[in-house]
Amino acid sequence: MFQPARFTDPRSEPPPSLPASPEVICQFVASCVAADFNLDAVALTAATRGSPRVAFARQVAMYLAHVGFALSFEMIGRCFGRDRTTVAHACRVVEDGRDDIWLDCRLATLERVCRADVTGSREAER
Repeated sequence: MFQPARFTDPRSEPPPSLPASPEVICQFVASCVAADFNLDAVALTAATRGSPRVAFARQVAMYLAHVGFALSFEMIGRCFGRDRTTVAHACRVVEDGRDDIWLDCRLATLERVCRADVTGSREAER
């Protein structure tokens, strides 16, 4: 019997199960976000807050690590040298910002790139 294709929102797909450690995933996401924001990836994990641009890029990286890879706030906080409550705040700030269509498109693209590159690099290792 014919089964029609089901189309889903890419954001609703379950995160890929990865053998990579959370630290590696966070570093990769931070480097993708830093490249998109034209920043140095080290600035996102620095102990200081940095400029508002750096702080927002860090919040985006934390958000993508949580949403795209289902990492816990605690784990992301460890990777970025921040408290879990800081990560929760970052996720709220970025999620609230998704009302802006331009930011929403940018985040969706970043999430797709991060997920594709991590899963693609995993496929290349096999």
